[in-house]
Amino acid sequence: MPKTPLFYGLLILLLSLAVSLPAAAADKENCLMCHKYLQLGRIDEKGRKISYFVSENIYNKTVHRNVPCRDCHTYITKLPHDLVTEEVNCSNECHIKPPFSQENFSHKKIVEAYNKSVHGIKPDDPPDVKQAKPYCKYCHQNPLFMKVEEKYIAGKTLQRCLNCHEREGVTKAYTHITHRLGHKTSRSPQEVIQLCSKNCHENVEMMKKFKVSKNTLEAVETYNESIHGKAVALGSEEAADCLSCHATHLIQDIKKKDDPESTINPKNLIKTCKQCHTKVNKHFIKIDVHSNVEENLLLHMINVGLTFALYGTFIGLVGLMLFETYGRKKDGIKWMLKKGTTWRGLSRRRPKD
Repeated sequence: MPKTPLFYGLLILLLSLAVSLPAAAADKENCLMCHKYLQLGRIDEKGRKISYFVSENIYNKTVHRNVPCRDCHTYITKLPHDLVTEEVNCSNECHIKPPFSQENFSHKKIVEAYNKSVHGIKPDDPPDVKQAKPYCKYCHQNPLFMKVEEKYIAGKTLQRCLNCHEREGVTKAYTHITHRLGHKTSRSPQEVIQLCSKNCHENVEMMKKFKVSKNTLEAVETYNESIHGKAVALGSEEAADCLSCHATHLIQDIKKKDDPESTINPKNLIKTCKQCHTKVNKHFIKIDVHSNVEENLLLHMINVGLTFALYGTFIGLVGLMLFETYGRKKDGIKWMLKKGTTWRGLSRRRPKD
């Protein structure tokens, strides 16, 4: 059969479409062959529905988008695999190398810091305590990778990097590094407070399992009553949240107050408070951030006094306004909105010329 111009035209069109198609996701073992179905799942022994569906579109936009499935699910040794009974170990070494690094990526150092923290699961912890403690995935839920527009990246600085490095790799590295330097966490203070409170520190019955002090049981309530808590509740992005005082740049290194390395240890409080406050001394750090106003007589009296001052000022101003309004109306001054003023006319008591 002779090859007509139409045949060659169709061949060129097909080749063009093939070249223009987007690259497939990093799914070397074709796990999405099964996990792409919405209804994939099972009912566990407690009657709960567990979904095994993975959205390829969403996953390709997350921070783990380049990590092969079995880099995390290392216990899977055959495909199709048996029922999964093990949890993911976040300290596993991944088969990817970050930019400018010679070693494969791993969260091992972060997990070691977490294990030493108050949240870390200890060998002598009772089963109910182990189950109650938050693991990596409670706080870190594979967040979406938000691409930063080119105009927000320092142009001249990046251009100098591109003299030697390829744009794609160095742009991603530069964006990631500058983002992390500028923000200790990707969450807002309001989201941090909600994360720490919800299901954990607000749950008094669960917190009692850890045999914590009375002050710790009331930590959420007393924080919300503090100047930091009220500022965050009003929308402040600068006021201190939980992580601002209780963790360093590692986030996972939250330790007990009596630990010498704790950020809230009396020996480290000056350094911790100086993250936000410039004039910090030994007297400043004696201020109790989590004070219970009802139990502290001095704070209670100050709080009552300031409350009276606030409402007294407001009621006084309203009363003065009403008194002045009554006086003007009595003097015959008309109350009407005209040309930017509500008062028109002359007072009856004004002396005649």
